Amino acid sequence: MNRRDFLKKSALTAGVVAGSVAVSSAVKPIEVEAKGFGVKEHKGKTIYDVVEMNDEFQPFYRKNIIFERGSTPYRSDFFVNQSAPKEHEGVNHTLLNYALLQGSSMSWGDTTLFYKFRKGKPNSKDGKPQQFKDKKEASYYIKRAAKFYKASAVGIAPYDENFMYVENIEEFKELGFKPKSVVVMCILMNHEILKLYPTLIGGCGAALGYSNMAETAGKVGVFISELGYSSYAGGNNWGMSVPIAISAGLGEGSRMGTLIHPELGTGFRIVKVFTELELECDSPITFGVEDFCNNCKKCADNCPSAAIYKVGKDYADGSNISTRKGIKKWATNSEKCYEYWGEAGCDCGRCITSCPYFKNDTWVHKLSKVVASTPGVNNVARYMDDMFGYGKLPTEETYRNFWENIEV
Repeated sequence: MNRRDFLKKSALTAGVVAGSVAVSSAVKPIEVEAKGFGVKEHKGKTIYDVVEMNDEFQPFYRKNIIFERGSTPYRSDFFVNQSAPKEHEGVNHTLLNYALLQGSSMSWGDTTLFYKFRKGKPNSKDGKPQQFKDKKEASYYIKRAAKFYKASAVGIAPYDENFMYVENIEEFKELGFKPKSVVVMCILMNHEILKLYPTLIGGCGAALGYSNMAETAGKVGVFISELGYSSYAGGNNWGMSVPIAISAGLGEGSRMGTLIHPELGTGFRIVKVFTELELECDSPITFGVEDFCNNCKKCADNCPSAAIYKVGKDYADGSNISTRKGIKKWATNSEKCYEYWGEAGCDCGRCITSCPYFKNDTWVHKLSKVVASTPGVNNVARYMDDMFGYGKLPTEETYRNFWENIEV
């Protein structure tokens, strides 16, 4: 960007700031907690108060999620295509890039490689578990431990079977305990690597995130277990991450179906630790995501498979068994998404990286968050995002330079 363009954009940005301040002074959130600008914590409320559901809301089977269907009677040709090896050719599909991706993850969505269930191990000579004066104190130490083990954000949700897969309920019976609380953690991914989506190298960002979430959740699970309480660290296959994270006060659901955190944005993974220890649960939060996603649609514009629709929120029509019925949300088609993965020969996160909430912590990012949280002008945030060139596809030169830029 040359000096003239920068000054023009800075002048425009200054106007946006002035407008945002004017509007925000006139329209203020009812309650703004210490969680950040424009973030409203709905104390005493649950996910059922902030997410609309109807009578079609029923238990959901893990076998129906898109990544599980390859081994069920619902198997289709594109599942075979997705798993078929690609020729090692071109800028993306080189053997070097493929090997780097495979080595990036020691756990694809699950955490059992790092941590296996064990009954709470007493930490005192008399065999008694750690005693806390109340749930609040117990939560304090659990959260502190999670942050110590490198969780980027942590919240606590009540254990709710409505957001567990049907198979999980039976699996907990085999494990020998019924959870009371869920420790939910966000694990930040490397944004610079994610920007290289959709390529094998871009997928390394997610793969490293899976490895980190397995390690962090495993450590938290061991910590709770050593305190004398049963626990189990679970990844994507253990409960529906987004609604559980909403219950834990970590963010709002988005048009692309992922969670948006008020500070971390979109570039993170979610992992859970289920425990019999009764903890103080957090409350759901809102910070303008619904209004923002209604106006923005940038993820839909940038989705190479057109799997993200531009229509408003609605209930699932039943055309896709991988979409749960009974929850009012924005429509996505996981079959189209996964089919594109097969065609590209790698996973894709273009929706995540093109979202205006996906930013490094720059002044543009901070300003965009203020604008996005300001009623009446939050649709300007997408314009600002486009103006500064965010969300564009990487070039072949970017891929070629990747290996040279790795720090050694």
